[in-house]
Amino acid sequence: MKISQTKVRILIISGIVLVLCFLLNYAFARYVLSGWMTSLVELNKEPGDDGISVACAISKEWRENVMYYGAEYDFTLSNDSGFDITDWNASFALPKGIRPMEPGDVWNASFVQTADALKLSAMDHSKEVLSRQARTFGMIVVGVDPWEPVEVELTYRKNVGAMKLPFFFVLVILSLIWCMFLVQTVSEYAVGKRATERMERDRQIILQSISTFINFIDAKDPYTRGHSRRVATIAAELARRLGLSEEEVDHVYYAGLLHDSGKISIPDSILKKVGKLTKDEYDIMKTHPTQGGQMLEDFTAIDGIRDGAMCHHERYDGKGYPAGLSGKEIPLVGRIICVADAYDAMARDRCYRKHLSWEEILSEFASHSGTQFDPEIASIMVRLIHDGTAERLTEDD
Repeated sequence: MKISQTKVRILIISGIVLVLCFLLNYAFARYVLSGWMTSLVELNKEPGDDGISVACAISKEWRENVMYYGAEYDFTLSNDSGFDITDWNASFALPKGIRPMEPGDVWNASFVQTADALKLSAMDHSKEVLSRQARTFGMIVVGVDPWEPVEVELTYRKNVGAMKLPFFFVLVILSLIWCMFLVQTVSEYAVGKRATERMERDRQIILQSISTFINFIDAKDPYTRGHSRRVATIAAELARRLGLSEEEVDHVYYAGLLHDSGKISIPDSILKKVGKLTKDEYDIMKTHPTQGGQMLEDFTAIDGIRDGAMCHHERYDGKGYPAGLSGKEIPLVGRIICVADAYDAMARDRCYRKHLSWEEILSEFASHSGTQFDPEIASIMVRLIHDGTAERLTEDD
């Protein structure tokens, strides 16, 4: 099973889009929804729209002397929002007559006191108030009159977590779907790789089996040794240039290898005869396509194997043998091998004649195009001869 390039592209593009969406989700939360906030909060009231509230309780009161009243104030900063806050500051307006405060008068915060205001700032251990949590701080205030704080100006940095946005969960679901898609694709790749390896092993077995059979044919007819392989190679190139798929090209190659399988049934006295064959001997020689077709009748695993053996001596004008088929009635594999077989027969020495020159071969294809040969395939063969491909493909033989 081969993974389509479209599926791989979809997987890569969707993965990149998901990553970009996560980054945009983070950027939106970090730089748009988050930031510094300032609000005036009434003490001991329900949280406002922002979900922030401050409660105040006086835990202790005393009269310090005739002039001063003292009190200990405990504050609770509650964060009931859906986001975290940090680096908070609480500013109180102070009445006149407040005595300067000392470091021990404030806890869980640092402070700056002016004549009419007190600013408390979060310390490192208390600066962060997570969502649905609270922080406490407090102070001791001593003044001429008792002080009853009513409101506080609260400044804080709002931190909206990217994971708390609704779109984040949509992205998580899409990511899970993408991961399942990735696992499926990897699984398909693994299965496809095993199938490809298995097909390659099967292909090698087929080739070795066919090659072994061809060796028997070559042993019977030493004058045509290597002929089947050369015909198969040329036929495969013709099929490729006709636009056939790689699988179909392979099938044509196998058919080319076995096109003369019927010759194994021809007597050696005829097959190896140096002189011209008699009519009776020629009639026997003409039976090898039929003999080959019968031998390969049960070889159905590869398309065209039997057609290559049966039809490579059919002629485009219908004057060939064994069935006298014409034109497109002749299977394509038969028409291809007919051209490749004729080329190799002309380009090689035979027991009854020497090989033809390139000019003579080209002349034969030109004069017999449309009669013996399919004109389209013959024209491709001519191009293979002109550009040197035909010679290159068969030079090792």
